[in-house]
Amino acid sequence: MTGSSGDSQVRSGSRPILLTSGTGCDADRGANLGQAGYSYAFVARQFARMLEADFDLRPVADGDSSGSSSPGTIAGHLSFRPPQDVELLPGVKNVIVPAWEFPEIPRAPWMADPRDDWARTANACDLILQLCEFTRDAFVRGGVTTPMAVVPVPVSPDYFGVADWQADQVVTLKTPAIVLSGKAISPPAATASSGSGSPNRTGVGWGIASARSVYHRCVRPWVPWWIERGLKAGLREARRQRRLSQGARALHVDSVTLSGVVFTSLFNPLDRRKNWEDLISAWILTLGQKSNATLVLKLVGNDPSGLDEVLFWLKSLDLGPGGRVVVLTGFLSEEQMIDLARATTWYVTPTRAEGACLPLMQWLAAGRPAVATCHTAIQDYFSPAQGLVVESHPEPCPWPHDPSQVLRTHWQRIVWSSLAQQLERAYRMVVEDPVRYRDMSDEARRVSRERHHPDVVGPRLRKALWDVVGRPSI
Repeated sequence: MTGSSGDSQVRSGSRPILLTSGTGCDADRGANLGQAGYSYAFVARQFARMLEADFDLRPVADGDSSGSSSPGTIAGHLSFRPPQDVELLPGVKNVIVPAWEFPEIPRAPWMADPRDDWARTANACDLILQLCEFTRDAFVRGGVTTPMAVVPVPVSPDYFGVADWQADQVVTLKTPAIVLSGKAISPPAATASSGSGSPNRTGVGWGIASARSVYHRCVRPWVPWWIERGLKAGLREARRQRRLSQGARALHVDSVTLSGVVFTSLFNPLDRRKNWEDLISAWILTLGQKSNATLVLKLVGNDPSGLDEVLFWLKSLDLGPGGRVVVLTGFLSEEQMIDLARATTWYVTPTRAEGACLPLMQWLAAGRPAVATCHTAIQDYFSPAQGLVVESHPEPCPWPHDPSQVLRTHWQRIVWSSLAQQLERAYRMVVEDPVRYRDMSDEARRVSRERHHPDVVGPRLRKALWDVVGRPSI
């Protein structure tokens, strides 16, 4: 691999050693998806592709600064971890790459580990590579004085090569999926009524009414209030389950074909920041009746409870007869992710906070405008010229890893009506004003190329590292 800045490839035998450490979850290979800090694996992979020509990258365990028994010069240590998990190696230059989505950084340690004070950890490093201006500013406000360089996450060039979206395109993904469509059968006919308006007391209807009457007259006066409350809760749950069973039909398939206007979102259902409940309700209530619109939810994580929550939420809403929602549950290779981007018309994220939303960056690079909030780190690379902005306002919240869950910072609470309106506008734009959609698509590519293309990020990354660890010799 030749350096993006035009540098000649460094011979394998002469490359200095750059020690690397990460969360160890191997999420980029499909393992432990959804685990705390899993997204660092994807960021590390993107950076490694630009550094492997100049350095001999060697992963290290905590506390090990030897790198290997093989001879070679150790240039430094590059850590892709949140600061509270960073292990600084003695005797080498330590560089950290934090991702952060809140306007303040943790300062006072709440446990015995002093690393919980992020400023203390950050100021013990030699360099901080910040993924966006928003995070850099948060570290500056938190009292960090270590030199910092903003180096955005590079996006694979393959995304920039994705063809423009076409109204007549059809893309098939060979991956496990759950497809939910609207009601396949008509609702049962209403029970006939007598002229007086009372229910028809025949068959099952009469039996239920009679049992209810006996219960209220002879049983209820003798039932303690807490038992009565439990019985009512059980009845409500039974009715809810019945509604769900009569709702949207879920079909498990091994491949799925996408066409028409496709809205895509990637998220971990157990991550409270992602706000997927608002996305599902707004999309179904706004576009759930459109036969040529599809919502694709790519779930990240191996915990089955996340999938259960998403399916419950989907089935609890009224998906129209023409509506279609696709839930992708399996790990997608990089090639499959690019195919999903190609199938997509709009990327959607109503997130409450983001440090580096790599899927949004990738879809924008592929020329897919977004329906998204524009706050925290997203405001560094997304604007109304690249999509439709969802309104939001500050809301107190805790830091995710704070065990006390005290409200020490804030994220953004979205305006649900704004999300619904922007989804409807996105659909109408594609159908009624394709020229405007194409302008947004072109702008999304342009901004992404200027900020996230490896040819742009590469020189910034090398310069930042070389200033600290020294320039590799040819």
